[in-house]
Amino acid sequence: MKSDNPILNTSKMSKRILPLAAIGIAGTLYAASVNRRRKTASISHSRIMDLIKQKPTSISVALPESVGRYRVYRDHKLIYNGPATKLMDRNLIPGTLYTYSIEKMDENDHVEEILKIQTRTAVDYKERENVLQDLIMTSVVANHQVSLEWEPIEGVSEYTIFKNGVRMKTIDCCSYSDADLKSDEEIIYTIKAKRPLQRSDQIKWEIKSLVAHAVGAIKNDSSTEMAAKEEFSITKKIGPLNQLLKPVGAKSEGNKERLWQLRYTTFLNDEWLQNPNPASADHYFKGDNRSFDPESSKFRTRADVFIDSENPSALLSKEVGKTEAFNKNEEFIEEADASDEGIKLKKVFSDDDKIMFQLHHSISNPLVMSPAIDYIVCGTFYKDGQFDLVGIHDQAPHHEIYLKEAGTEDWQPIHQAESKGLEMMASTLANQYWLYSTFTS
Repeated sequence: MKSDNPILNTSKMSKRILPLAAIGIAGTLYAASVNRRRKTASISHSRIMDLIKQKPTSISVALPESVGRYRVYRDHKLIYNGPATKLMDRNLIPGTLYTYSIEKMDENDHVEEILKIQTRTAVDYKERENVLQDLIMTSVVANHQVSLEWEPIEGVSEYTIFKNGVRMKTIDCCSYSDADLKSDEEIIYTIKAKRPLQRSDQIKWEIKSLVAHAVGAIKNDSSTEMAAKEEFSITKKIGPLNQLLKPVGAKSEGNKERLWQLRYTTFLNDEWLQNPNPASADHYFKGDNRSFDPESSKFRTRADVFIDSENPSALLSKEVGKTEAFNKNEEFIEEADASDEGIKLKKVFSDDDKIMFQLHHSISNPLVMSPAIDYIVCGTFYKDGQFDLVGIHDQAPHHEIYLKEAGTEDWQPIHQAESKGLEMMASTLANQYWLYSTFTS
């Protein structure tokens, strides 16, 4: 085989007579400075740690040596067929999600075992504002087993794992395996973590920390600890194993439309909110008086992004709710509509495989001076139906994000966050970071 082939055969490997399922967890090594002041969760020391490596334009996978050969598909396209045990996929795009189907063939050319791997290429320069945006997470699906591994988040010492909303365990490493599975079950894993607001820039941290602690000390509805804690949520949706682990040739992809509607809503769950400025005549503001609901007509702001990943395009629809002020006797004083110019769709980009966009939001109370409701969402939707969403937002007010596919009525929850007090909208306080991606085909 020629050396410029996307998959290279490298025979200089230690002997491994192992089934594919033994590959288990795999991911990128991450260098951690011994001089860091904050404890960071360690990487698993599993012997299979080095089996998958990501670089900006390549992904390599080491496979067990065995009798027979392997067929390897990248996103349903055959890229290798042979006995190689070291596979390197080249000429890839940095920061892009790739899915591999590895079929182990027996001597009679029958599929003996199947392994699915989803990972992402590295980037040369990581996004500094949202640490989850370029985080590499690797998912491995084998017979009766799902394994996850992610790069450690600086300053996070432990992660709590949830499976379909049920808390499983808290760990101090960056890998998790689950063998308690039903073959026809869709699974949603969520990894939650917190860290101090402190940053590597000492001066910047000291300013933020002082403000955060001051707010926490004087507000009844927040605490010093909450005001100085950043929160992280990483979610991976895994499709049913009996569908994921079918031979690629047995799957019927069809010509399914890839049309999506992403809905991002901010709202105030209280009926009344007191103005923190006692000198203002506007003593109270009317809230939305509701809980999470994708179809509710009560909200502060709403942004809908309509995505077509087959014929790449992204369109924005936006709306801002009315702000109403009342006096101390809860009598109406005035109302106003904030401008929707602070909701923008930016950096829309597409290529042969995907469409990418950024949704930016910054809307303030139109009646009084106040911090804006700020958030950013970066979305990537692939033609094969996978998607990757990552965002950052203030920890107030309530934030809710849903996704609906064309031809369906049900919204699937992507991210929901309760308000921790309107003072948490101040730019100096801790943000919440979230990531949601799929592994369903």
